[in-house]
Amino acid sequence: MGNCFALEEREVIKIMRVDGKILQYKPPMKVHQALEKFPNHAISDSFSTVRYLNPSTNMRGGRPYYLLPLKKTPITEAVFEDGVIRIKLVITKQALKDMLRKEIISLDDVISLCQRESRETAKSDEKDCAGWQPALQSIPEGNDFF
Repeated sequence: MGNCFALEEREVIKIMRVDGKILQYKPPMKVHQALEKFPNHAISDSFSTVRYLNPSTNMRGGRPYYLLPLKKTPITEAVFEDGVIRIKLVITKQALKDMLRKEIISLDDVISLCQRESRETAKSDEKDCAGWQPALQSIPEGNDFF
C-alpha cells in the first residue's frame, strides 16, 4: 500500500511561486491551464537558467516547475524639459556620412536607414553562400587503394 501512495505523490505537478508557495495540480495539465489564474506570468522548468515553456507543453508530475513573472517594459511617453533624448546607435561610416549630408535627421530617417542596411547585409550574405563548394578532395577509404 505504501508504494501506491508514493507513486500517487510523485504524479502531482508542483509549481513553485516566487514567494516560495507551492501550487499542486493533478496531471494531465498543459502550461496554459496553469497560467489561467496568473496573467503576466510564465512557467519555467529550470530556475537557474530561465527557459519559458510553450503554453501547449504538457507538464509531467514529479518534475519541478517555477512560476515567474514576465518582465514588463513600461511604455511611457517621457517629457523632457530641454527636448533632448539620447539614443545609442551603431551604424556604418557611410551611413553616418549620408545622415550628416542631409543635415536634418528625423527618427524615421534613422530607422529607415537601419532597416535598409540590414536588408542589404542580408542580401550580400546570401550571395556569398550561394555558390559555395568544399575545396577539399575526398579521402580514399581502405579498399580504394587497389
